[in-house]
Amino acid sequence: MRRALTLPSVVCALHPTAALGHDFGSGKGAYEDFLSGNQAVFADLPIVLGLIATGILVGIWKSHRLPKVWLFFIGGIVVGAALGLWGILPPTPATYVAVCLVGLVGAASPDLPLVTMRIILGLMGMMLANAVLSGHAVGEVPPFAYLGIAFALNLGLAMSAVVVTSSLDRFQFGWVNVTWRALMSWLVAISIMAIVLTLKSTQ
Repeated sequence: MRRALTLPSVVCALHPTAALGHDFGSGKGAYEDFLSGNQAVFADLPIVLGLIATGILVGIWKSHRLPKVWLFFIGGIVVGAALGLWGILPPTPATYVAVCLVGLVGAASPDLPLVTMRIILGLMGMMLANAVLSGHAVGEVPPFAYLGIAFALNLGLAMSAVVVTSSLDRFQFGWVNVTWRALMSWLVAISIMAIVLTLKSTQ
């Protein structure tokens, strides 16, 4: 019964919707603007998938190593915000492709060097911030909405990484790592389906 309900939910979530035009609530107050930035992150499927995939990758890479790569994710957010406001990269397809690549890397679970992980975190921060802000002008987004976006992106990454790390610490069995790698494959499959649906909707 649960699987029967899950499949329609996934299909509905993958149905292509407009990726641009987030309502950042300008003029509604600092708190409301901050929440609108949060909502812009957590209400967009490719961004959520990207945060989950990146967090899992960090978690299965090396335990408790998020602080060593986190600063590069933050730097990527700054670059991605600029790219999004300039409208250089397409938000949705590019983000789904990034999720696919990170998912494949995570599924393979290679012993990546620190430099490579920092590059991956920087690129993912850039892609996700671009997806949030693409199509907006600088003046359209209030300052506290920017803070809300940055907070939500970092929270999503940290939560995903901590859940994976905690599970690997608590249950020290080989199948736990395999389960997380299998989930990465599932995220790749979802992203591919979403890309196909997005392309069909544009034809």
